[in-house]
Amino acid sequence: MNVDQREMSLRQKLARLEAPPPWSLPTALLALLALFVCLTIVGPALAATVLGSTEPTPELLMLSWTLGMALCSAFVLASRRSNPASWQALKLRRGKQPLALALLYGVAIGLSLDLTIGLLAGHFLPVPAIIGLPDSAPATILLGAVLVVLAQPIAESLVFQALLLATLRARLGAWAGIFFTSALMIGLHLLVFFPALPEAYQLLWHGVVFPAVLAFAFCLLRVLADSSLAVILGRMGAGMIFLLTALTLGSA
Repeated sequence: MNVDQREMSLRQKLARLEAPPPWSLPTALLALLALFVCLTIVGPALAATVLGSTEPTPELLMLSWTLGMALCSAFVLASRRSNPASWQALKLRRGKQPLALALLYGVAIGLSLDLTIGLLAGHFLPVPAIIGLPDSAPATILLGAVLVVLAQPIAESLVFQALLLATLRARLGAWAGIFFTSALMIGLHLLVFFPALPEAYQLLWHGVVFPAVLAFAFCLLRVLADSSLAVILGRMGAGMIFLLTALTLGSA
C-alpha cells in the first residue's frame, strides 16, 4: 500500500502543471532556432576563422559546436536577464532535490545509455559530438571535454528544459509537453550531427534513441526537481560518463 501511494505521488508530481512562464511559445521557439543557427552557421564560421580551415576535422566540428553552444547560452541568459520575472522563471537555483542527487542522476542516465545502446547495437557507439576523440591530440580531447561536460549541458538544458518544456507543458499538457520537447531535441540532433558525421553516425541510436532518452530523462528531472540548475548539473554528470567511456573504449 505504501508503494502504491509513493507511485501515485510520483504520477501526481509529473502531472502537476506549473504556472505558465512569462515568455511566449514563439520566444521559446526562437531560442531553439538560435541554437540551430549557432551550431550550423555561426559556430562553424567562427571555428573556421580560428583554425584557418574549413575541412570538417574533429577539431573543427567540436570547436564549432562548443562556440555555438556558448553563444546560444549567452543569448538565452542575456534575453531572460533583462526581465526579473523571466529570469526567475528559468529556475536556475536549487530545487526540491539536492543538487548532488541531480549529478548522480545524470551519471546513472549516462551509464544506462552507454550500456543499453552498446548492448542493443552490438558494439560501443560514442556520442556523435566526440566520435574520433580517443585518436586526437590532447588539446582536442580537452575541447571535447569542454563540449560534452560544460557547453552542451548548459545550452541544451536552457533551451529545452528551461524554456521549451515549461512553455509546451503549459500549452499542451503535462505529458504532451514532455514528449513534444523530446521530439524537438531529436529533430535538432538529426539536423546538426547527421549532416556533419554521415559516415560515422548511427541513425537509429545516435539520431533517435540517444536524444530521446536524454531529453525525456532530463525533462522528468526538471519537473520533479523544479530546477533547471539541477538539469544542467545532471547533464554534466552524463557528459562526464560519455567522455570517460569514449576515451576508455575508443571510437566506433
